[in-house]
Amino acid sequence: MNNNAYIGIDLGTSGCRAIAIDDHSNIITSSRLAFQAPHSNNTSEQDPSYHWQCVKKVLIDLIPECQHYEIRSIAVDATSGSILITDALGNPQTPLLMYNDARAVEQAKLIADIAPAQSGAHGATSGLAKLVYLQQHNVLAQSPNNHLLHQADWINFRLGAPLGISDENNALKTGYDPVQRCWPNWLDFITNRAVLPKVVPPGAIIGLLSDDLCKQLNLTSPPKIVAGTTDSIAALLATGANEIGDAVTSLGSTLVVKLISDTPIFLPEQGIYSHRLADKWLVGGASNTGGAVLNEFFNNEQLQVLSSLISINNQVPDYYPLLTKGERFPICDPELAPRLSPRPNRDVEFLHGMLAGMAKIEQQAYQKLEDAGASSVKSIRTVGGGAVNLVWQALRQQHILLPFISAEHTEAAFGAACLAKNAMAN
Repeated sequence: MNNNAYIGIDLGTSGCRAIAIDDHSNIITSSRLAFQAPHSNNTSEQDPSYHWQCVKKVLIDLIPECQHYEIRSIAVDATSGSILITDALGNPQTPLLMYNDARAVEQAKLIADIAPAQSGAHGATSGLAKLVYLQQHNVLAQSPNNHLLHQADWINFRLGAPLGISDENNALKTGYDPVQRCWPNWLDFITNRAVLPKVVPPGAIIGLLSDDLCKQLNLTSPPKIVAGTTDSIAALLATGANEIGDAVTSLGSTLVVKLISDTPIFLPEQGIYSHRLADKWLVGGASNTGGAVLNEFFNNEQLQVLSSLISINNQVPDYYPLLTKGERFPICDPELAPRLSPRPNRDVEFLHGMLAGMAKIEQQAYQKLEDAGASSVKSIRTVGGGAVNLVWQALRQQHILLPFISAEHTEAAFGAACLAKNAMAN
């Protein structure tokens, strides 16, 4: 039996995690490093060199635990829409503008006038809007010899991959066309396309770990560097979802649904978007309901206690739980008001009503995807903090009469490791 290892690196919102798996996808070891202040407070502007140092520390921690294995490949996932600009040698010319940086409001208006409605480049937080903002406000960002790098691209370059290579998932919000698989011509009206990276499918082999890093990590043979994906897609891959009809619901601060489909759907006016997933498509939408609404009214201990008191067959008010007005999906309406009244006298009934309302929203979300032309949902896996709430799970199963599959793994780093492993089998 071969003692091969494959490493996945996840750069999330709060830190870096790496997981090594073997040929049977069993976890060998893992390592985690939380971002320290000022990088830990979710600030939208970060130091790219600090992110690289975190990745390096995690690898220095992880690799000695794999001493009886040959490390064959490494893949990186990172937050979607996070970008920086480097010079021709890969030296950062700007900070890393994170996924939640929304300063590029005027640049988003320019893009809205030119980009097709179905493009992923719309909005002030898109990678393309951030690129234009930096080019307009930073002299060092204006050279035609510069390179735009997404967060994952930057780490891959520091690992040893050639400068200026990205993957189809991270490139989506920078204007990449996943259907035609190219940077579209309309981008010429926005920026110089020479600064944009070469785009390859997730799982493509793009380089080798550098000689310098191999020496530092005491590796005799350089692992291959594999193009990764976004953190949310890596988390989906970790669940084992890979067939047409497999769906994954993320129950985090918001409620996000993703469905593997044989056809892409781009309906931004309905809040529906698609990522390419090899020869399949990941169709999805994101609602503003979710854990953030629950946390507005109850802390974690209260949620646990009250959930245990819920009788799921009791009648409850018809709620549409939102924090503020405005919904993205399954209803796309910036004026949609929260519906959280009348509030019962008992908190347990109030929580029951909110959880039931969220279950209905999830059911409507999957129905909306099917109505738009996506493949039929055959099964649902669940990730996110809400996945451990068994009462919420039972309420969801009342509304969605489909198999709910328990996912053994949900960590994005595990999904990235699976990408690294599968790349070596192809």
